[in-house]
Amino acid sequence: MSKQEFLQRLRETLTGEVPGNVIEENIRFYEEYISSEAGKGSGEEEIIASIGDPRLIAKTIIEANENASDHGKAYYESYSESRRNVYEDQEDFGRQIHYFDLSKWYWKALAVLVLFFVFFLSVTILTGIFSLLMPLFGPLLLVLLIIWFVRGMKR
Repeated sequence: MSKQEFLQRLRETLTGEVPGNVIEENIRFYEEYISSEAGKGSGEEEIIASIGDPRLIAKTIIEANENASDHGKAYYESYSESRRNVYEDQEDFGRQIHYFDLSKWYWKALAVLVLFFVFFLSVTILTGIFSLLMPLFGPLLLVLLIIWFVRGMKR
């Protein structure tokens, strides 16, 4: 696949999914990357093969843009913030808002484990209560059977 084919497929896949500035920013990035690597002596097709499928890259860009939009930031703002110095983040540590992204697979697995634990605990408690009351049910049923039998004979 040539550089132009790669960039065209990337553009086509991103069109309508993300804002135009995000498309242009990514097209420019990959165009510059391929050109710089080709300047180092690698072939365009080899570089493009190492980058991967443009549709998969576009899917990643779309997801990153959606995640950034969900948190109220544009894609480029999210990208620029991610490049901040680690020490700058430590200064603002007390003012950060932390959240849990429950759409990740490990949170779903944890939720399933918690539900299983709650179900298991409930069944264990009910079984324990039933096993404690079972010795009382035998005599109680015997008394009720005798009362029923006695009333039946009087009629």
